[in-house]
Amino acid sequence: MKRGREVRIRDLQKSVEETIFVGHAYRLGVFDALSEKPDTHQGLAEKLGFDSRCTRVLLEALVEMGYLQHGGELYSVTDDARRRLVDRDGDDFEGSFWSFLLYLMNPWNSLPHVLRTGQPDKSSYRDFSMDDFIRGMDSPWKKKIASEIVDLCVSAHGSPHTVADIGGAPGTIAREFARRGMKTIVFDLKESLDVTRGELAKTPGIVVADGDATRDLPEGPYDIAFLGNLCHGQSPEDNARIIRMCHDRLGDGGIVAVFDNLRGESYLGATLALHMITQSPLGDIYSRREYARWLEDAGFGDIRVVQLSDPAWQIMFGRK
Repeated sequence: MKRGREVRIRDLQKSVEETIFVGHAYRLGVFDALSEKPDTHQGLAEKLGFDSRCTRVLLEALVEMGYLQHGGELYSVTDDARRRLVDRDGDDFEGSFWSFLLYLMNPWNSLPHVLRTGQPDKSSYRDFSMDDFIRGMDSPWKKKIASEIVDLCVSAHGSPHTVADIGGAPGTIAREFARRGMKTIVFDLKESLDVTRGELAKTPGIVVADGDATRDLPEGPYDIAFLGNLCHGQSPEDNARIIRMCHDRLGDGGIVAVFDNLRGESYLGATLALHMITQSPLGDIYSRREYARWLEDAGFGDIRVVQLSDPAWQIMFGRK
């Protein structure tokens, strides 16, 4: 038993080290530089303006972690690291999420302040990058389940032609809706859409619209109102208002689809709630019962929950 505990704490240490050191190496351009041209530690230090000795220490550690390889005096990027941290157009790219993870350590470390005051510590937002956040949310795990999510939405409606992806600036699910031939409105805050507006607007079938979902939604009618990872950042009152507006904008027989972590059902739900209280003044993870009340009060029927193949995630449907 003692040996098992020692292994687990070592694994925890390794994960923290990897997150911080690999994340900073990504931010500093180490992987891009060595992917473009393998180099010695002295050559890379000169190119990036680093101390030579410390650069050698970093590169040796990245070899040990499996992100770089070393042949003779030259360091180069492994194929796996190239897919994950260099190839920005590939489905496996996760560099933006690594960078966002580094930022998240600031609000996570503000938990004592949050517990004492009931509010996030706004000074912990200082390193926030909207670009890292939005692009980080277009992550490999979401790309992997995008087809499954859209399959479930299409099946729940029957024959949808129009979709509003509310809070959809990352574009992962919107692209899949559009690929299936549905006219898709991507609706999000202006500052969120400024990250992806150009590429989304060029995607056939996608229309981009700015706005605040707590105040208004795109004009309808549409067949599906998709709320993907939106509700956990909002207060109960704002969620009730958003769902009422969805009902107003949907055509007859239209559906709302809430893709999120349900409290007590997602194995990540309670931990995600901790994320939210350190970052959102009124965010939380909500239960099936809470969503059902908001849906019923808005006038939705045929309310049901579908568990995705990854049990972290659920979709809750309601029909107008």
